[in-house]
Amino acid sequence: MAKGWRVIDCTAMTGRLTYKRGQLVVEHHDTETRIPLADTAVLLLGIQTTVSTALLQQLAVFDVEVLICQWNQTPIAAMQSWNKPNTRSAARQNAQQEMSLPARKAAWQKIIRAKILGQSHVLDKLNLDGGELLRSLAVQVHSGDPNNIEGQAAREYWHHMFSEEQFRRFPGYGEGHNAQLDYAYTVLRGFLIKSICTAGLSPTIGIHHHSASNYFCLADDLIEPFRPAIDYQISQLPDGPLDSEMKQQIVLSVNSQFNPKELTIPSLVDEFCGQYAQYCEGWLDKLPVPVFGKRR
Repeated sequence: MAKGWRVIDCTAMTGRLTYKRGQLVVEHHDTETRIPLADTAVLLLGIQTTVSTALLQQLAVFDVEVLICQWNQTPIAAMQSWNKPNTRSAARQNAQQEMSLPARKAAWQKIIRAKILGQSHVLDKLNLDGGELLRSLAVQVHSGDPNNIEGQAAREYWHHMFSEEQFRRFPGYGEGHNAQLDYAYTVLRGFLIKSICTAGLSPTIGIHHHSASNYFCLADDLIEPFRPAIDYQISQLPDGPLDSEMKQQIVLSVNSQFNPKELTIPSLVDEFCGQYAQYCEGWLDKLPVPVFGKRR
């Protein structure tokens, strides 16, 4: 597997993390596990874990994205490496800041259309109703999505997904599939943040999301086309508790292929962030957005 593919979740761990000879050393309940940092993409830290400064320094050297989580496993802060800055960072972040409103709205239109088309593919793949309706809604998404077609599509989509469970999507609350989706999106968001910074972009400068309290507005924009692929993977899991075994299955799901015989989700995230950087600088006239279920 490619470099930087592991997601190490220490949010529920009581123990100590240290560094030794290129490896993350996990000390937990009188046991010691060693994980190569070269294989690690994202590290999730909880409130009961002690971390050595030597490890933090090496996490930066190995360009590992570190997400610091609250008691409910929601990320509250992140650490990005300055070890290998993108040589075009200044130019790209200036281009982000100066991007015209029409260009932002056009990008958001393509992102939302791709998301809704991906959702329709999920319903088709699960032999559920609603796919045709979502495709008709995708066509109605105009520049900037002024009529909030995204919200209309979401209501239809979640109405059909997990319908036998009388499911309602409540981010940050609940259990079962709600908790599984939240956790999967958190892991995916970690990959987005890493890829955005690697591409030399500023995570604070969003396309549609704008909030003084959100350092990762751009991640919350660029994540949208990938959500349907995650939703489908979660639909294949039992509606059980979010225990350590379930978390391992979810991490594998996030590392799955976006489409058959194509890139994995994290690899495609890397590519998409690079393409968005080129779009910001004007090298691409249109932003190519991946669609779950559609081959490029």
